[in-house]
Amino acid sequence: PVASVAMEGTKGAAASAPRRKAAAEERHVCYACKRRFPTASTLARHERDSNLHRRVMEKREDKMRKRKRDLVMACRGLRHQIIEVDEALQSQASLSEFEQSQRTVLEMQLQQVLGEYGQAQEFLEMARLNRQVKESGEEQPPKTREARVGKLQLSAGVACWQSNKDVQEDRYIIDIEFESPEGHTIAGVAVMDGHSGSLCVDYLVEHLGTNLSRCMSSKERLTDETLTAAVQEACAMTDEDFLKKARQTEDLDGSTLILALVYPQLEPPAGNASRTPGCCRLLVACVGDSRAVMCQAAGSEAEVGGAQLMAVPLSDDHKPNREDEQRRVESRGGSVDFEGVWRVFIPGPCKFGGQLIQRWGLAVSRAFGDLLMKEAERYDCVGVAPGGLIIATPEIRIVDLEPSTDRFVVLASDGVWDVISSQDAISICAAQASPELAAQTLLRRTYASNSDDNITALVLTWRLLS
Repeated sequence: PVASVAMEGTKGAAASAPRRKAAAEERHVCYACKRRFPTASTLARHERDSNLHRRVMEKREDKMRKRKRDLVMACRGLRHQIIEVDEALQSQASLSEFEQSQRTVLEMQLQQVLGEYGQAQEFLEMARLNRQVKESGEEQPPKTREARVGKLQLSAGVACWQSNKDVQEDRYIIDIEFESPEGHTIAGVAVMDGHSGSLCVDYLVEHLGTNLSRCMSSKERLTDETLTAAVQEACAMTDEDFLKKARQTEDLDGSTLILALVYPQLEPPAGNASRTPGCCRLLVACVGDSRAVMCQAAGSEAEVGGAQLMAVPLSDDHKPNREDEQRRVESRGGSVDFEGVWRVFIPGPCKFGGQLIQRWGLAVSRAFGDLLMKEAERYDCVGVAPGGLIIATPEIRIVDLEPSTDRFVVLASDGVWDVISSQDAISICAAQASPELAAQTLLRRTYASNSDDNITALVLTWRLLS
């Protein structure tokens, strides 16, 4: 039997050799130009420097933009037909089986067209990113990441689209990693949504990870309390350092933050035998309206393949009309009013950046940066108490990670959550084969749901190591 198995293995290896050779050759193909290259470096040089490749890609982009316009018209037509069928059904005394069937078919056709619409935008986003990388001469930021923390192997994937906005102010960090005073790894990810410019959000990307490491290193040991304090101190330090720069040039830039850190639980709670050394906890810190949601399998069905998946919120949006946030804003002289969305407003005119600003508002009640909203009294705005109408103090939540029931976490900017519910986001991501594919699919669905904002989604999952 051993000889037989060895022979089968030899046959399999011989049969797979041509396939491996063909696969190696296919890796160095420019499908747009229909050309094959001997090495990866020659393919990369062709994609970077070839005028032929540039013209082909521009032609494909133009074709895809036209396809998007056609898909928009198709969506409008299908939606109009669905409305007509609904009106016909409402006017009938008894429901018509034909009309009901017709509506089902139209709804399926609409979903298919919306899917193609999202795929078309994904192609344009990739083309835009490749063009930006070529112009800047810098490498694309990584979109996947693996790390080990305690008993868990972490995997993360991200997608980030400019969408229909003129500029991209969303950012992400996929490779946060630092050590506790005892030498244990703490790994994390973050999504940020900039506003009024990208100076603040870029500053966060550059300095937040370093500040987290610095603040954690000053603690005696790793506990829930010391890590919480380190995150609070790092956020305050990052915000104040940026405000120092903003004061010099009177910049209005600001940013939200949703941060997730995975760390080993060194001292499990007494009486909980399931939490052995090496088990991990998850800390989520929120500033603004970017959001974190966990996918969790329900109850006793968690061990069964068909377990029901629930969306468990890990953060609360800092919207100006949230009761506790509104009280804080108004206690310092600000006002909360609805102009398109709920906003925090300074109480009167001010002089900022050499201009008289009659009215200035912000659609979140917590953010990094936003100098004018934090120090309006410095700029001749009457009626504001010191301390800031908005703050950068994070709300922090810590939960145990139970690999048997906790499946993954989705972090995303408000451009996603404005059109996709937390439960729908979980359902979309759970059906995908990898974190990166889950993030990409979520953005396709988000874009097809008429989100015109910058959109970013980051999916973090884990598995228990033996």
